[in-house]
Amino acid sequence: MFILQPAASETLADLLTRISRVAHRHPLAADRLLEALSVNAFTAGDTAAGVDALYARFGLLEPRGSALELLPALEQAGALAAAGHFPVQAARVCEALGRIAYQQGEYQLASEQWSRALDLAEVSGHLQTGVAARIGLGQIHYAHADWARGLRQMRDAGEHLAGADDSYLAAKLALNIGVGSFETGDLPAAERHFSHGLAAARRGAHRVFEAEAHWHLARAALARQRMDWAVADCRLALDIAARHGYPWLEAAASRTWTEIALARGDNAAAVRSTRHGLALAQRIQSRAQARQAHLQLAQLLQEEGDAAAALDHLWQHLALQSEIERLSLPARTTLAGPPAEEGGAPVTPEELLLHLCGQRQRLASAPPPEALAELKAASARILGLASVLRWPLGQGGLSTDEHPRYVDLLTRHGAPLALPDAALHPCHAELAALSGAAQARIEVPLYDGAQLAGALWLVDARATRAWTRQELLIASQLALLVEAQGS
Repeated sequence: MFILQPAASETLADLLTRISRVAHRHPLAADRLLEALSVNAFTAGDTAAGVDALYARFGLLEPRGSALELLPALEQAGALAAAGHFPVQAARVCEALGRIAYQQGEYQLASEQWSRALDLAEVSGHLQTGVAARIGLGQIHYAHADWARGLRQMRDAGEHLAGADDSYLAAKLALNIGVGSFETGDLPAAERHFSHGLAAARRGAHRVFEAEAHWHLARAALARQRMDWAVADCRLALDIAARHGYPWLEAAASRTWTEIALARGDNAAAVRSTRHGLALAQRIQSRAQARQAHLQLAQLLQEEGDAAAALDHLWQHLALQSEIERLSLPARTTLAGPPAEEGGAPVTPEELLLHLCGQRQRLASAPPPEALAELKAASARILGLASVLRWPLGQGGLSTDEHPRYVDLLTRHGAPLALPDAALHPCHAELAALSGAAQARIEVPLYDGAQLAGALWLVDARATRAWTRQELLIASQLALLVEAQGS
């Protein structure tokens, strides 16, 4: 289970740790305990404890293929966390919702949830959720076979995790880096990371990752044509997955067992293994795994001469592939739709930013108030904003007396902060009196040399907005232009 660091309280953390020990031998009893703990906390009005207990329950049920049943409760918990101004708990809910969407092949939704989790983790300084969200975003690249980019995302997660004592995330990250290395052709690195993942899994008694490590090691052994190693590791993976009830992992290892059976010339065993994997994938509604199993069965049945059954599985494979592709399409444009020029040609945000950067010399010679007003108007147009606010550090702006936590946050973070939900700002109460505090926004620290000079707020018209990485990059460039105007 994912041990929460920190939980809503030390008492809750101790209780969750004890329940996690129960879960290793009696998962059903642990599930009942976590359900009661969560329900009682929500009933008592303790939203933070209720969300944390629910997230721990998600961590128990997800590898067992039962997380989907928590979807309504998680969505409601996310709304309660937002209303109660609990950014860490809201980030955890988004991370969980991302994993549910990913398992179902809804990659666009998963990406949006993990991006939101990352934004909330960044603004609240929560390491665990930030690393988990980064791993998830790397898996989105993997799902689209963009292995190199996914591997870079995983290594970025590793840099953030460095020095932290978290065997769960260490195991998960090592296995994912191993996958990227395997798919990009670096077999020695892949085997090294799979072994690191296995060691971290055993250290923390994370059985699902122990099984996954053996599965990946079996795949690596097959690539080296070491059938004896492949058989041993794949059997271990299947045994752990079956004994502890990890259907996703058992379905994955069944695909590899199919490859082993084919290498041995045992087509009947290959068909049995693939059918077993398909049944597991369908049970947990894993579109990606079911798609792969249908394709495997189509190929196997075609070789056996059963053309009709092979064609049926091929059609089901294509239907699932089309469904996954449809669900992976962006629900909205990356940025606000750009206006059209007189000739009808669209002007992209990037083109508008490039044009604005070309005006730096003219803006530098203009009166500062006029230059700042022009920059604000251009920024609002580029990002589709309601307003752009510059808060200087000092009189008439931010102060260490009235906004101590916020000034400290800007000083420590030193990078753009994406606020997808205004209610989840960790300094919500402290900033409530400021204009724009009730809207979603990007906040960028402004500097005078090496000293914090204030903050630039890029404010949307709504209380919530899912900001993209591209928008954060543009916000950084806009802040540099504003900084050039001085105070």
